[in-house]
Parts: sequence; C-alpha cells; structure tokens
Amino acid sequence: MMLKLTLIVAILFSSLTSQTRAATNSDLLPDLIEKVGPGAVNISSTHFIKQYVMRGMPEFFGMVGIPEERISKQSSLGTGFVIDKDGYILTNNHVIENADEVLINFLDKRRIPAKIIGRDKQLDLALLQIKGGGTVSGLTPVPLGVSEKVRIGESVFAIGNPFGLQHTVTSGIISSKNRSIGVGSYDDFLQTDCSINFGNSGGPLFNMKGEVIGINTAINAQGQGLGFAIPIDEAKNYLPDLKKYGHVLRPWIGVLGENLTGAAQYYYNLSAQNGVVIEKMVDQGPALLAGLKPLDVILKINNQTVAERGDIQRLISKLKPDSKISVQIDRFGKKMSKDILLKLAPDSADLPDGVF
Repeated sequence: MMLKLTLIVAILFSSLTSQTRAATNSDLLPDLIEKVGPGAVNISSTHFIKQYVMRGMPEFFGMVGIPEERISKQSSLGTGFVIDKDGYILTNNHVIENADEVLINFLDKRRIPAKIIGRDKQLDLALLQIKGGGTVSGLTPVPLGVSEKVRIGESVFAIGNPFGLQHTVTSGIISSKNRSIGVGSYDDFLQTDCSINFGNSGGPLFNMKGEVIGINTAINAQGQGLGFAIPIDEAKNYLPDLKKYGHVLRPWIGVLGENLTGAAQYYYNLSAQNGVVIEKMVDQGPALLAGLKPLDVILKINNQTVAERGDIQRLISKLKPDSKISVQIDRFGKKMSKDILLKLAPDSADLPDGVF
C-alpha cells in the first residue's frame, strides 16, 4: 500500500513539475521577447539589373533601332540580428548575395542602410554593419549563447519576418542536433519544430535565457515543423575573419575527391571499402607535396574516421593554415600515413564542390 501511495505521489509531483516548467517558460516568453525583440531586424536587399532594349526609329534614319538602357530591380527579404553596439548584424549569405543595396528595418520603424562587411558561401553566413556604426543610438544587441550546450527537447523561440510579416515570433523545441540535410560541405544543423518560413532566413533562434543559439537558415518545404539553424558556435568561430578579411580563411589540402562508392571501387579497381577517393590534385598543392597520389583513398584524418567528403571539410575547417595533419590512406590495399602541412585555400566562393 505504501509503495502504491509513493508511486502515485511521484507521478503527481512529476506531472506538476512538468506543468510548472511549461507555465514558467510560457510566463518568461513575453518578457524575453520584449527584451531581445528590438535586436532582431528585417533586411531588405536589392539587386539592380541592367538590360538593353532596342528602341524603334523611323526608317529614314537608316536604322531599325538604338539600344536603350533600362534598369530593373530584384528584391529579397530576410532577417538578421544586431550583435554589438558598433552596429554589426549577422544574417545568411543568401539573404544579401548579389545585393547592390541593403536596408535594415528596425522594430522602432527606423530604416538604415547597411554595407556588407564579409560573407561566407559555404556556411551561408554574412556580416553587415549599419551606416554610422557605433554612432547610431538605440541599438539592442542580443547576447550570443553556446550552441554546444543545447539539449534535445530544450524550449526555443524564433523571431523573424516570414513573408514580410515583421517581427513574427514562433516557439518550439530543439528536435535534433548535428543534423545533416544534404545542402553542402558544412552540413551540421540544429533542428527545431519552431514555425520557420521564407523570410525567417538569417534570423535568431533563442533559448529561454534570451541567448541566440542558432541562425535560422533552411526549411523543409515538403514538411511541417521542420526548421534548421546554423549553430551559433560556428558563426562565432568565423566572425573575426569576416570582420578583418571579408571572408573566412580556411586551409586546404588541394585535392578533388569523391565519396567511395561501389561503382568507384569497380571502375578504379580499389580495395578500400569506404572513405574518399582522390580524383585530381592541385599542382604543388599540400597533398601532392606530402606524397599523396590520385586514387589514394583517404580513411582517417588525425585518427578520426572519414566516411564522406563533408567529414574532411569539417575536420579541416576547424584548423588554421600552416597546421599539420596526419592522414591515413589506402593505396590499392596498402595502408599508410602521410603528414600534410595545410595551406591557405582560395576564397570558398571560388571553389567548386568536392575540392578540399
């Protein structure tokens, strides 16, 4: 009897605790939104396209027309957030890509032009700064959290501008971490069931401390409750490069590689069962200088297993140029290790997919 009573009390306590936690989160949310909401901004970018049309002329001029310049505008909307008192703003690269003019719309209705300070295509990250920078008053920077500490099931909320509806707030939980969705080399997202729509791109994903833990960047158009965000730790790692150089300084080993498939094994007569096969090499690149050859299969980097190209790029991206790595390869059945001195890669925007 005592055991049953104890069990009932425990269940009731657990239920009450859960309800109290939910109520507490619900009670906190309005205060948090009032506090951090002004730091989320609407971003309007415009690309001017020059076109030439033939304007008709009377026949006695001996001409059928002369070219006339016409300029059309291509506009897009997105979201960003202020990260400091100097007026720096983080957003997605695709929000401002090819933009000739960028305008920041604040919650208090101010509209201030901004310039692009730096951008990284591979991570889909861009850094802007409003005109006037630190001289502009009334900015509300939002604190940046630590995405590594985020837990699955943790409550989160997003602020964005879906379909131009400024400062829309949605809430949910973290559904998964380290999610790969097949969009590129740096494919490592936080998944959330917050309602994320077109226009939310570049906006902040907050924890219940009011800290940004992610940058909303992708949705699954075929499903509901599937949103994805760049972990804020990734953005923080690259901020210094974006500010100083305008792009991210990444190392490379100078090869073109493909995931090892059954077809590749058969075609190249390779014995390795998994890894990344080197197809081509950059002349005088780090890998070539270290003694690697075409058709070598990369198995491990610094003792970490390589299953696909993205693994190599993620491992290397955490290092700096002039770092040394140990690479284990399979060369037609013979395993060996090579030390490679990483060198500075060209701007990521100039590199085709598969080059690392």
